[in-house]
Amino acid sequence: MKRVWQGAIGLLALVAVGADAAPRARLDWTRPWAQPHDARAAATASDEYAWRLFVALNWPADWRGRRADAGALLGADRPTVWETWENTAGVFLADGADPGPWRPLSKPPGLAAPARFETASLKERPNLRHIVAGRMVPLEDPVSGAHRLTESRFNRVAYDYIRAHELYNLDGQLKLLAEHRVVRFPAATTEVKAKWRPIGAADRRRYHTIEVRQADGSSRLYGLTALHIVTKDLPNWFWASFEHVDNPRLADGDGWRLPSSDRFACGAVHPDCNRAPTGIGLADGVWQFYRLRGTLTRYVDAAGQPLRLANSELETGFQTTASCITCHARASIGMVAGLPVRLPIFDAAAASSPDATPRAGFLGLPQANWFAGGHRDAGSASVFAPLDFVWSLSKAQPKRRS
Repeated sequence: MKRVWQGAIGLLALVAVGADAAPRARLDWTRPWAQPHDARAAATASDEYAWRLFVALNWPADWRGRRADAGALLGADRPTVWETWENTAGVFLADGADPGPWRPLSKPPGLAAPARFETASLKERPNLRHIVAGRMVPLEDPVSGAHRLTESRFNRVAYDYIRAHELYNLDGQLKLLAEHRVVRFPAATTEVKAKWRPIGAADRRRYHTIEVRQADGSSRLYGLTALHIVTKDLPNWFWASFEHVDNPRLADGDGWRLPSSDRFACGAVHPDCNRAPTGIGLADGVWQFYRLRGTLTRYVDAAGQPLRLANSELETGFQTTASCITCHARASIGMVAGLPVRLPIFDAAAASSPDATPRAGFLGLPQANWFAGGHRDAGSASVFAPLDFVWSLSKAQPKRRS
């Protein structure tokens, strides 16, 4: 068992240092609505490739086919391609049941239902509180009470793989663990994670927006503040993070604790210029107000130093110790004392140092001992199966017994 998973970790480390000397790939922008799958471009023209994905996935959707509408214009006030994909609530059902085959949508996406977003479960809800008129009271509606809403979505390739391997419930993941099988998503797999916040009508022209149904039947306007795009274009995946240009100035925001890096929009001399690229169709719509914070394709740089990438909306409170690729390498399933567990997202040892933030992420190359024995947070007898960087699989529930 250890040999199989240590081999998987060895593969992660093998691709840690990329082909810096490889010639830069040329990207095709003639069909900007078509999502590319180009490993060479992802590795050698990472920032341009991130914007190429951003445009394709934010293209107005043909909702029936759950794909881009080639006849539409970028920036049209319509649901985007990724918004027609399946969200985690539709994949990881409360009873662990098979979510069924990928189906065409029966109606266009309209008023967003609370189930679209990742909120506290009904089981957790009685313990949640917020302040009303100076008193701490139970939070009955986690959507209306949230300062931000979060959602994650899979494309069809990812969805079909999850179904085919019964990764949609905890039972299937534990069976994988017992049989020593390796999770390896197909090359065209794509996942996005988005953050939304309430905005006023005057801000509609600067944000991609949705209307969300509230518990009292009313609706509220939300603007997209952050978007992670993750594709399996490389063995360790391709990671790109975007934010709205207003985020650093938000009164309830975290600020940008790490500089942005966008060599496509800014050039190599000042890659933190905080501009959107020109000539790719962003100039006349809401997408001109979004910025690439950076990309990741490796764990470390040419000098062996850990690479970092943070999104102020999605890594609030631990931006300076954020690395998407290292954190997601820890996505896993294991058994400790007969109970299913996951490796922790935060590094308790690093967070306990005097100059550390209360939460600290993991940086640098994955360590074999995370997965096979000796991990300080999980017990010396623990063994964990990596889940191919997909943290969303941790939302799987046990299969309901009849």
